Amino acid sequence: MSNIEKIQKMVKGVYKRPIQIGYESKTDLQRKEGEEWEDHNGRKWKIENGKRKQITKVPPRGFDKCNDCEKLILKDIDQNTYNRMQRCYHCQLEFEADLHRKGEWQNWVKEQEEKRWETVLKEYESEMELNKDTNPFDKSVANALSDENIKNYNE
Repeated sequence: MSNIEKIQKMVKGVYKRPIQIGYESKTDLQRKEGEEWEDHNGRKWKIENGKRKQITKVPPRGFDKCNDCEKLILKDIDQNTYNRMQRCYHCQLEFEADLHRKGEWQNWVKEQEEKRWETVLKEYESEMELNKDTNPFDKSVANALSDENIKNYNE
C-alpha cells in the first residue's frame, strides 16, 4: 500500500488507529533527592540536584590540574605526563628546555633515574621480605617423584 492510499483512507476515516485512554508514565516510582538505585542493567543511579546521575567507579576526567599553570588535565598526553611529573605536557617541555639552557638537564635525568631505581629496590626488598618465610620447594612433590622413580627402577 502506498503512502497516497494510506492518506486517502485516513481522510475517509478508514484506517486502524490505536485508541488511547489516559496516560501511564514509564516509571510510576518517583525518586527523591539523594536516593540511589540500580536499574535492570546493573547500572547505579542517584538523584542529585533534581537530576538523575549515573554513579561510576571511574573519576571524571579533568580532575587533575597542572602544578605550574593550573590547567585542567584533559588530554591523554597531558595525563600521561601529569602521572609522572605532576605537570601538563607543555609545562614539562618548558621545564626541560629551561634545564637545558641552564646546563642542568643531565644532572636532573641522573637524579630521576636514581629515584626510579631506589623505588625498584624498595619494591624488591619488600617482595623478598614477604617471601623470606616461605620455602619455594615442595618436598612432597619431590618425594613422590623419587618414590615413583624407585618403583619403576625396581620393576
